[in-house]
Amino acid sequence: MSYSAAGLILCGLVLLLAAAVFVLIGVYVYRDASRRGMNAVLWTVIAVLAPSLVGFIVYLLVRGSYPDCRCPQCGASIEREYAICPHCSARLRPACPHCSAPVEAGWRFCSRCAQPLPEVQAPAAGPVKAGDRLLSRILLVVILIPVMLLILLFFAFSTYSAVPADSTSVMTLPVEEYLQETKNPEAAQWLDTCGSDWDSAYALCYESEEGDQMTVQYLLYMPRLTEHPQVTSVGVRSGWFGFSRTLGLTMVDSAGNSGDTLLLVTCTGKTAPKLEIEFNGEKMACEVTRTDTPLEGTEAFREQHGELIYQQQIE
Repeated sequence: MSYSAAGLILCGLVLLLAAAVFVLIGVYVYRDASRRGMNAVLWTVIAVLAPSLVGFIVYLLVRGSYPDCRCPQCGASIEREYAICPHCSARLRPACPHCSAPVEAGWRFCSRCAQPLPEVQAPAAGPVKAGDRLLSRILLVVILIPVMLLILLFFAFSTYSAVPADSTSVMTLPVEEYLQETKNPEAAQWLDTCGSDWDSAYALCYESEEGDQMTVQYLLYMPRLTEHPQVTSVGVRSGWFGFSRTLGLTMVDSAGNSGDTLLLVTCTGKTAPKLEIEFNGEKMACEVTRTDTPLEGTEAFREQHGELIYQQQIE
């Protein structure tokens, strides 16, 4: 699997997981608030729409005032103060035999009717606090999201420059001889449209594909380019997750006449990279024009007039 595909899948999984968390939070808050007698719709909206899970955290703090208890016999939702389940009549708490008011263990008198209580009271199971398994799952997913994001960032950084090497070459070609030899009207027309801005670059781009290999040719014209340019580095690097690739060409000033030289940059790899030029430590604006005509000329012409100033051959 390519870096791009793996990164895309990982991004999709994180987004899907984040969306699932908010859906789970909405369902959980609505059901839980309904059981506790709270405003279910209002709290669901607050929990889902408030940023950074603030609404959900506030709900978890507030809901403590609305306990969720169930009858140990029939499982129906009941209030904590109930002495008898209104659904199945199960005894939930000890009660006064005179007025049926709930009493606590150890009481000698009823707090409502002031009548003495028997020393031995009928046993009661008591309300059961409802289980909260969904909350633990939601919290687990909330913890997993930052972990997955960290993995995602690590993957992004690791693929920023970790890309398969490409075969790359840079050759100088004289302008007049190139036009005479290739007789390429598109190249001649393109050169006529190139400006004379000293800080600009112009590139004619041709791409071809053979099997799983893509070859891109950049015919580069720079008004400040001399006859023997000094290329300090050439390299292909990947963007985040390998989504984009850039062919970086770094040059510095050198002696000689300017404006009479072309650079033919050829790169072969899995994908065609974009061209990025740096001259004397500063990036240059490069205007790229596409063409359907190969740009290299004949092999004899390149051997006679071209000067290979950089080559990296990958088998």
